[in-house]
Amino acid sequence: MDYTKCFKEVLLKYSFIDPFVELIRHNENITYKVTEKHSGDTYLLRMHKPITKNMQGVHNTREAVQSELEYLLAWSSHSELPVQIPVPNLNGELVTTVVIEHEEVHCSVLKWIFGEIMSKQDLKSEGTVRTFGTRIAHLHQFSMRYQQGSSFIRPEYEIEWTNTMLAKLRSGEEMGIIATKDFYILENTISLINDRIKILSKTMETWGFIHADINYSNLILTPKGISFIDFGLSGSGYYAMDIAMGALLTEGELRNALLAGYTTIISRKIDTEQLEGFMFLVIFAYYSFLMSNQDKHMWIRKQMPDLIENYCKPFLNGETVFYSF
Repeated sequence: MDYTKCFKEVLLKYSFIDPFVELIRHNENITYKVTEKHSGDTYLLRMHKPITKNMQGVHNTREAVQSELEYLLAWSSHSELPVQIPVPNLNGELVTTVVIEHEEVHCSVLKWIFGEIMSKQDLKSEGTVRTFGTRIAHLHQFSMRYQQGSSFIRPEYEIEWTNTMLAKLRSGEEMGIIATKDFYILENTISLINDRIKILSKTMETWGFIHADINYSNLILTPKGISFIDFGLSGSGYYAMDIAMGALLTEGELRNALLAGYTTIISRKIDTEQLEGFMFLVIFAYYSFLMSNQDKHMWIRKQMPDLIENYCKPFLNGETVFYSF
């Protein structure tokens, strides 16, 4: 069924008076921009229903959405920059559940953050990249202090996650999208990264609540600075994964500035070899996500040999690839 036309029932659960609704997209959620005509107040409505079944996961459950919103609510009271603040429904609940054709769909509303979606061009200067590093660190600094309740549940980004990812990539080999010789290298790369993850320690300084989806479309340049949006895939993981995502958005020669910005807030040594592993996992996760999109199969066929030859093979040979991605 077309869930994108079901927003009216959800809006009745909130105190909207005369809203104008625009569909933004249907991806891991169905998202709408909701604007009150009389006041101009703007909100983001999310229906936590992914476009494909392979995107369904723990993050779509009511308990996980509730946990995400509780974190955002707490983060909003500590952040100097705009945060997508959750808006309760008429019953005072952060999560609204509606039944559509005998199926429960969980929904949430967040305050809109005004600003410009960032692009590659916005992260071209050393100063901006350094500031970007501090923003990631401020988020992690709060996560280190955040007390999760007993009912808190979010995805975990560890070995099970990488194995699920590998299974999706294996389906790409079975469909002929990834050459068998390339998949062999890819599999060895993930195996090496998994071996390194297994010996990582989980401490307050290394493991906690992470954004897990830092990309240009989730960075908003506001008058006050860089804000993060879309915590829909957030969960428990190594803080290094967020840093690795940030590094992939910056030029190689500026990555030291990113790390320098981060360590001005959180003083600790950052292992670039560890970051390399998470950079690979982020890239592999994107490819595995695209496996269900037939329109992207040709693109994967073209990109995979370059990834294998110029990055995976050198990585497996012990060469540094942190600055060359």
